[in-house]
Formats: sequence, C-alpha cells, structure tokens
Amino acid sequence: SGIIDLIKMKANIFSDGKIEESDIPSDLLSEAEEYRKKLVEKIAESDDTLLERYLEGSGLSEDEITKGIREGSLTKRFIPVTCGSSLKNIGIPQLLNAVLLCLPSPEEMAHLVPIKGKNPKDGKEVERKPLKTDPFSAYVFKTIADPYAGRLSVFRVYSGILKADSTVLNTSIGAKERIGQVFYLMGKKQIPAHTMAPGEIGAVAKLRETVTGDTLSEEHHQIVFEKLRFAEPIISYALAPKSKGDEEKISVGLQRILEEDPTLRFQRDEETKEMLLSGMGQVHLEVTIERLKRKFGTEVLMKTPKVPYKETIKVAARAQGKYKKQSGGRGQYGDCSLEIEPVPRGGGYEFNDKIVGGVIPQQYRPAVEKGVIETMHEGILAGFQVVDMKVTLYDGSYHTVDSSEMAFKIAGSMALKKAFLDAKPVILEPVMKIEVVTPDDTLGSVIGDLNSKRGKVQGVEPHSGGNQKIAALVPMSEMLTYANQLHSLTSGRGLYSMEFSHYEEVPSYIAQKLIAECEAKKKEKAEEK
Repeated sequence: SGIIDLIKMKANIFSDGKIEESDIPSDLLSEAEEYRKKLVEKIAESDDTLLERYLEGSGLSEDEITKGIREGSLTKRFIPVTCGSSLKNIGIPQLLNAVLLCLPSPEEMAHLVPIKGKNPKDGKEVERKPLKTDPFSAYVFKTIADPYAGRLSVFRVYSGILKADSTVLNTSIGAKERIGQVFYLMGKKQIPAHTMAPGEIGAVAKLRETVTGDTLSEEHHQIVFEKLRFAEPIISYALAPKSKGDEEKISVGLQRILEEDPTLRFQRDEETKEMLLSGMGQVHLEVTIERLKRKFGTEVLMKTPKVPYKETIKVAARAQGKYKKQSGGRGQYGDCSLEIEPVPRGGGYEFNDKIVGGVIPQQYRPAVEKGVIETMHEGILAGFQVVDMKVTLYDGSYHTVDSSEMAFKIAGSMALKKAFLDAKPVILEPVMKIEVVTPDDTLGSVIGDLNSKRGKVQGVEPHSGGNQKIAALVPMSEMLTYANQLHSLTSGRGLYSMEFSHYEEVPSYIAQKLIAECEAKKKEKAEEK
C-alpha cells in the first residue's frame, strides 16, 4: 500500500512501518499526471506571476508549488489534503512535513486571525495576536500520565513568551501555577527549552491543579479560552480483571488514563455492580485497555455490559409468610401477612405498618421490612431488582419464646415472594431515546434496522450536509453494539447519540428467556456447592 506525492511526482510505498520512495507505477501514472495538472492549475490561479508562467507552458517547480500552497492556505483560498492512516503509521511523516512546508506560521496569520477569549473578571471579549510581543497565553489540550515524570500538561502557546522557572495564572480556575522546566515532546524524548513562542507546542510537569481544557496566562493580562467540547461516548463495555483482586489497580490506572483522554468515561454501575468503560468506538476502547496493560501492568477482559432490567407487579395481592423451626431447645417462629400493590412507574418503594393490637411486637416489625427490602434487591422472578411497589404489613402472630428478628425477616421474605407471584409480575427493560444522523442513501437501511430492534421511530427530519436525523425509542438491550452496526450500515458516515428515556414491560418471549437464564444460573451454583 502507499500514496502518490503529487508535488514530487513520486510514489511512497509503505511496508512494516517504513517508507520507500519509488517511481509511480505505470498503471497509475496517467491518473497521477491528470491530478498533478489540476493541482498546478489551482495554484497558478492564485498568483498572477505563476499563472503567467503556467500559460506560457513553463510549468511550475516543486518550490513554486509548495510556495503556492502555502500562500493559498494563508489566504484561505484552498486547504491542502494529505492521505494516510494513523492506525497503520502510513503517511504520518508526510503529514507533518506538509504542516511545516505548506501551512502558515502564527506570525503570518497574526494580522488575519486574532485569538478571541474572555476576561474572567468581567466576561468581556479579549483578543490576542499570535506575536511574541503580546501578553502570554496558552491552552492545555492534553494531559499525559508519565510513569517517571508524573502528570505532564501539554499546551500550545497562543501569544507571548512562556519562560521556564516562572509563575503563570490558570485563568480557568483562578489558581497560580509554578512552571519549572518546559520541554518539547518528540516521541518518548523530552527536549528541554528555555522559552516557548506562539504556535509552539510544549509540556510541563507537575502542575498541581491544571487539567485538560484550562487556559494559562499572565496574572495582569488575563484571558480564558473556550474549552473544547468533546463528543459524548457512543459505546460501552464491562471490564473484568484477569487476576482476582486487580479491581483497585484497574480503577486507579483508568483514572490516570482518563486525565489524558476526556472522551473516555469510567464508572461502576450501582445496579449491575460492573465496571463500565465508555468511549468513541471499539478500537478506542481496545487501545485504552492496551495502554492500561502497558503502563500499569493490569490485564482486563472486555465484555458486553449487563442490561439493568427490573421487576414489578401489575395488580395487588396478599400472602402470608410463616417461618417455624423446632429442633430441640428454643425454636424459631415468625408469622406475617403482607399486601403488595403496584404504584406508577418511577414511584419507587413504600412500606406501611398497619399492625393493630400488638399481633406482632414493635421490635420485630423492622425485621419484616428488612426481609422485604433484601428480597426486592435480589429479585424474585428472574434475579432483577423489584421496583414500583407499595408493601403493607397488616397481620401476623408471634411466639413469646421462639420469635426472633431473624425469624420475622425470613417470614417477610416468604410472604413477599408468595404475593409477588400472584400479582401478575412482569420484567421491565430500559428504553433509550436515540438520535441517528445518516446520509440520504442509507436512511431506509437504518430505519429498517431500528425497526428490527423493536425500535419506535418518532420522526425523521432534514439535517445539515444532506443528511437525515432520525428520532427513535429503542430498548437498551438492542443498542449494546450499535456503534459497530451503524458504522457498517452507513460505511462509517453515520452518527448517533442516546440517553435513558423510561422503563417499559418486555415482551413475553424475552421475559421467558430471562427467567430461564436465571434458573440455569441458580442450578449451576447449586451444583457447584
């Protein structure tokens, strides 16, 4: 594989990360000459002197082409394009060379594009020109967790001069930061520098409070730049440590990596108890896991996250739970009757004590509720948390010798399980509100795919760039790998976002499947014992 350099009219062949320059293959030569002609014409049109030479048939040299691209970029008449792949390290040196040769320096742009920000004191707009004579300002666009130097803040100087061993103000949070040694980053190398000028990218270690997106400036000439807006993650995976006891190491390592990459999210799901890592795509997450292994020596497995299903009831029901055990000496006795009723979706849990006349002593009633709460948390139908239910303790009995808190806790659990199964129990699933942006030519395929996922399309409207925006409601269980599916359907041109909308009842065939899976797990655990 390779690319053709239209300026030099040479082919760059890539193999094992190395570049070999050679003549253009004969089967591509005529096409390359055609595009070279278009390039030269475009450049000649931007400069009268070059146009005159071109019309005279003299042609343009490599230097003249490069100069023409640079001047065209400066005046924004056109934008240079290079080809390559960062994943395979193809074309990256050519891209960097093109930046150096073809793009204007900050000083060349000073009279055209002043940098705008705000004064943090009064909110008024402030401008900086990319000149050494203007007050210092810089933007921290990346943070690196270096195993030796600690946290490195990588910044771009927009105006003025940053000197080593100086003090600056983080205007984003109003905190002073001490600048020690500043240096350029060249791969893993850190090259010390005494100063940094406009347009230069540098790094500094151990800033106490500065994070990605913060602005640094002079205390007496303050400016704060608008923070970068990062896209929300579109795909999530659950993480499981390969070695037991590594969860803490994983958490610490990922927190360090999150400082470097603001597009990542890491959290522990309180309901499923899983560690969830979210990012911009599967490759993004795979690279993150590889970095975790390389930097922190921790290996993890990625798997599809669990769906936080819930259980609830549709009608009211009553049941008695009696726990009685006698095995010589003092026994165990607890007896209670419960009524359960459904409440509106999202209504939560409510417990009412309606015991009259002391049929259950006050000291044992909290134990009944404890048994109810623990059983609701464990699930009854398929092992999912029970929600949206009102529980009333209305009757029972006790034994003066054998009754105990434990006995009433068990009785409460027994009563709830019996009543729950008589109250037309159902399983609820989370439904997501999604927006999909797709090109016109794949609209039908995307809508068809959403329908196949039990989705409900709410509307379609025109979007920028000749695209269409689809609004839909889709069960979460159908969206766990949607990023890859949408990429395939739209050849990488589709985008989507989603957020939680509500819970609704799952179809009966899915409920039966979930119940069967729960029973199989119970059987497996029982056999292990």
